[in-house]
Amino acid sequence: MSYEQLTGADYLATFTAENARFISAAQASGFGAPVASCPGWNVGDLVFHVGKVQRWFHFMLATNGADPKGSPRSAKPETDAAMVEWFREGAATIENYLTGVSDTEPVWTFTGGDVGRWAKRRQAQEVLVHRFDAELAGGVASAADATMCADGVDELLTVFVPRLKEKTQLPGTVHFHCADTDGEWMLMPQVAGIEVTREHGKGDVALRAPAHMLLQVVWRRMSVDEALANGAEIFGNRSVLDAFIDLSQF
Repeated sequence: MSYEQLTGADYLATFTAENARFISAAQASGFGAPVASCPGWNVGDLVFHVGKVQRWFHFMLATNGADPKGSPRSAKPETDAAMVEWFREGAATIENYLTGVSDTEPVWTFTGGDVGRWAKRRQAQEVLVHRFDAELAGGVASAADATMCADGVDELLTVFVPRLKEKTQLPGTVHFHCADTDGEWMLMPQVAGIEVTREHGKGDVALRAPAHMLLQVVWRRMSVDEALANGAEIFGNRSVLDAFIDLSQF
């Protein structure tokens, strides 16, 4: 299956599974452990962040974004056990809510409005990347589905990168290539921003790696050097890739 064929049901299954993996990883790493991929945070801060984001996203969906400042404020739970219970409660609430949203139903999004599939994708990808964070705080990130990871790369490149607009000055073209599943992208500098296309091409630099590795690299959870040490391949001008990674601080 190509990542472009993923459905809302696929995203919901991933969202539910990754919520469980995330909180289990947080407990295993320890809530006091520093999260190197999120400087200044410990695992407890990470769990609180993800829980707040999920509650806020549920509020915005349920109200169709009518009152962005009206989202209920959450007090940080005082104990690890309370934090786990609080997180699971919020995760179950948005999981149940999204189950009742069709893939084609118009919904609020921070991009100005889209459909249910978009919201399910965003939530699945959000917690997947943060599950990596929780695991990295205790050692190394474990496996993830290649198709879902390729989809995560696509989301960053086609949803988040265009939001940079004129803030970006990419010095050349970049090609990303998944080594273990469908997924290729070309990034081309424009007068204002970066044009992203889903295609094979020859860039000034190319990075070829398994999808889970590409996802961690573009979200800055794994350095390019770490990726190379674990089997990724770079072709061309490394400095162009480094420039893109420096830009992608989302």
